[in-house]
Amino acid sequence: MNMKKTFTVLASALFVLTLQAQDTADIDDVTTYWVADLAALPEDKQVIYTNNFAAAKRAYSRSSFSECERYLDVCESLYDKNPNVWNLRASVRIAQQQYEEAVPFLEKVRDISPDDLVVCLNYSLLHLGAGRYQDAIDEVDVLLDELKYKEQMQGLYHSLLFRKFLCLLMLDKEDEARALVRDISPMVPAPLYYYCQSVFAVVDGNRALALREMSTADKIYSQDAYLNTYKQNIKFSGILKKYSLPK
Repeated sequence: MNMKKTFTVLASALFVLTLQAQDTADIDDVTTYWVADLAALPEDKQVIYTNNFAAAKRAYSRSSFSECERYLDVCESLYDKNPNVWNLRASVRIAQQQYEEAVPFLEKVRDISPDDLVVCLNYSLLHLGAGRYQDAIDEVDVLLDELKYKEQMQGLYHSLLFRKFLCLLMLDKEDEARALVRDISPMVPAPLYYYCQSVFAVVDGNRALALREMSTADKIYSQDAYLNTYKQNIKFSGILKKYSLPK
């Protein structure tokens, strides 16, 4: 496979790396200088870089964060200006809820690429976990605008809609939260409807119904690439603690 094409594919795949490194459609990458730089490396180093970068993604997806970092260290020993490596290092820290440690990596990317969508994705989860719910909404809105009409990205779109929904509830804006998902029905091919119903049950203090709705989603969408993202959003948001239900 052509190395330049390989690195372009890897860049696109990193868009949802925070969401368990699922395959994605092509995303416009405004920071492409590194593709040419990597393609200019000697072929043996290109292979080493590509293999270690792929291994880092796999390690991240199974939460082997120290292993992921070691693979990234190898990558950066060969080339240290790939913004996707910085985004992945930030993702590792966010997953470990080391939010402030992730910020320098994200800002490093944003300094050279203010419109980088992976940074928006990472920051939206970081702010959610840190309790900065309006900041999370601001980042999510950028992503929702970008993804709304990308048919192949609707799974990610719906999971981000759920993230915004949780943020509104945490800000005590229940009416806005309900309005946001008012038109979502069980016909939407995503866990969104059932997870929203589960959270509404949490708000109403009905633990049994909350578990039933979540269980329904988990059975129907057991193979959905973004199912774990819904669970991650609930965990990071603090919604269960807010309404005094067990995690």
